[in-house]
Amino acid sequence: MALVTPAEVALPCEDFTLEAVVEGAGPRAVIVCHPHPAFGGTLDTPLVAAFAAALAAAGRRVLRFNFRGIGASGGRPTGGTVEHRDVAAAHAWLVAEGARDVALVGYSFGALMAARALAEGLPATAFAAVGLPSTIVADHADRVAYMRAAMAATPSLLLTGTDDPFSRLPDLRAFAEGTPARVVALEGQGHFFAGPALADVIARTLAFLDAPA
Repeated sequence: MALVTPAEVALPCEDFTLEAVVEGAGPRAVIVCHPHPAFGGTLDTPLVAAFAAALAAAGRRVLRFNFRGIGASGGRPTGGTVEHRDVAAAHAWLVAEGARDVALVGYSFGALMAARALAEGLPATAFAAVGLPSTIVADHADRVAYMRAAMAATPSLLLTGTDDPFSRLPDLRAFAEGTPARVVALEGQGHFFAGPALADVIARTLAFLDAPA
């Protein structure tokens, strides 16, 4: 049985370290990326912690971390300019620790940073995004380009509520068009998930990660 007791670790990243928690065991690993720190997002955000616990219980080694400048993580926050490098640092640590394959799960801002890392060549085996905030991408050509590159880079699942003002279904469908990415609309849901809605997005993500490549 996999060990699920969380353990704190320090991830090397540039000239500082990132505060992180790892739980679960085994060669299959998942990085869970938290929402925007400017709005209180951390590795302890309830959705992030719930995802990590469920994934670890399902037999994966799970790493969640604080982006630079948040909590005990070193460096300074940049609002998303370079935080994708933090995702790459988490990936490098897991590979060094023996992970055979690494998937990415991101919530809101965390999904954007994971997508940017994928677009820049991070070799993840799968990507699940919950509430990816397409309003931040807007019509910026460079941001749209990296979203489309991310969708083409690896099997991807985009989960969003039909009432989410930040994660707009038409935008996500445009990002995914012509790629293997799958967009799932969660009827009546907004940007935040709790109770049965949270259990639903976790179950959908687990099923996606368990699906044959």
